[in-house]
Amino acid sequence: MLKKVIAALGLAGAALVSVALPASAQTQAAPNCQFGSSYGVVEGSAPVTPITGGAAVGSAQVCRDSNYDYWGFAIYNSPMTVSQWAQVYLNRYRDGILVDTITCDTPGGNDRIGPGQTRCWTPKLTGLSGRWTFQTYSEKYSSHTGSLLAAGHTTIVR
Repeated sequence: MLKKVIAALGLAGAALVSVALPASAQTQAAPNCQFGSSYGVVEGSAPVTPITGGAAVGSAQVCRDSNYDYWGFAIYNSPMTVSQWAQVYLNRYRDGILVDTITCDTPGGNDRIGPGQTRCWTPKLTGLSGRWTFQTYSEKYSSHTGSLLAAGHTTIVR
């Protein structure tokens, strides 16, 4: 009987430890750096904040995959209303000089963030050469007035 009690306590302890352990990096990173059904590494991140001030409404990110392809990604804390939209821009620099700017509307992206949506990503650009650096920014607009409502940009990263 004592062996059964000890065995039961051991199983209960193991169950508690497995529940208390943190989730894998993939699970923790799931909302960040999405590209289709896969996820990348966050190389740079910045809050998207209202132009009038206040708490962040989202995050702009420079993302990278294992092939050193980079893309821009943004995720907003709540869906766009019917009168809002947002865009993500990825700047690519070669030796510090801006050579490309792409958006979620560029072929290969998933289109701007529209009503009811919270995220978008740009197409991927190669960053295999060490001469490339990247910056992402996101802007949220009123579709009625065209006014800029919120913005955020990362630093330039490699």
